[in-house]
Amino acid sequence: MKNKLYTILFLAFVTTSLHAQSLSRVTSGIDLGLGYHPNDGLWAPAGMYHQDLSLKNFTQIRVGWGVRAYGVYTGATNMTPNYNASQGDTLSFGKVSTNGLSFLASVSFMVGPVEIGANTDLVGIAFGTRRQALYSSRNVDGEGAEFYNDYVPASPSALNALPLLFNNNNGQSEIFARIWFTNRIGLKLGYNFGRTSYTSEEKLDNGRTRFSFGSNYPYVAMAFPLYN
Repeated sequence: MKNKLYTILFLAFVTTSLHAQSLSRVTSGIDLGLGYHPNDGLWAPAGMYHQDLSLKNFTQIRVGWGVRAYGVYTGATNMTPNYNASQGDTLSFGKVSTNGLSFLASVSFMVGPVEIGANTDLVGIAFGTRRQALYSSRNVDGEGAEFYNDYVPASPSALNALPLLFNNNNGQSEIFARIWFTNRIGLKLGYNFGRTSYTSEEKLDNGRTRFSFGSNYPYVAMAFPLYN
């Protein structure tokens, strides 16, 4: 899913550069909505500004960029330094709260009044509450041995890039459908692939400081065009 999404976005931008002289229309808008995962008790409000370009000869296809502001709030969470927990290192949080601002790329196509597409964060910043996390490891005498079964301070990882490819980065990607009821308002239904990363203030086993967890959840938003 990750590689396919990046391939689609890359091909879309290549197509745009090859046909840049044929660009005929620019549209922009704002999405304001909320994601929720009932099993994890995760809430993820988000607002996104997007600007899209349609091609003169392929008006149904749009490629664009945008800015996303988001939050991720959930309860007890375990974070690992890699996509899976095979390394045995874990930071356990009683609560997680992360806020972020990111620059994104998108691609979509129109089918009547419905716009179907995908977007992903490219670079971004994140911030949030500094918390104490319980560190555990399968190792007996690793670099972070003095912190085994002890609490270490950690905060949201500040600088982030390509979270869809690199696990220990904050950010989001989504597939979506915008349903336009009128030329002034629409409903956006999406599914998000999120990543939340915290950075420990102490170097732990193998010099690791970044830990993260993934969260996938449905997302609903109101869509408002700024101009047509």
